[in-house]
Amino acid sequence: MLNEHHEAYQPIIEDGRGRFPEDVRVKAPRGMGRAIAKAAELDHTTQAEWKRRALLQCLSAKGVRLRRGRLELEGNEHGRAECFGAK
Repeated sequence: MLNEHHEAYQPIIEDGRGRFPEDVRVKAPRGMGRAIAKAAELDHTTQAEWKRRALLQCLSAKGVRLRRGRLELEGNEHGRAECFGAK
């Protein structure tokens, strides 16, 4: 489980914007907001934190890692991320 000690959570530069200076927005199907709210509630966390963890886990499954603001690619170049249910 990801937490505040994960490398992606560590600030690169202390410029007053905090740990999460980048805003990422997506269009989603109807009901996604309610589903995220429920998942966050079940995990006893905020919706924002749940979304961050879910995105980092899917990126990691794809072989894309975020370390202190830089991307690192791992060997899984051609497969789909496990979090999407592909085999």
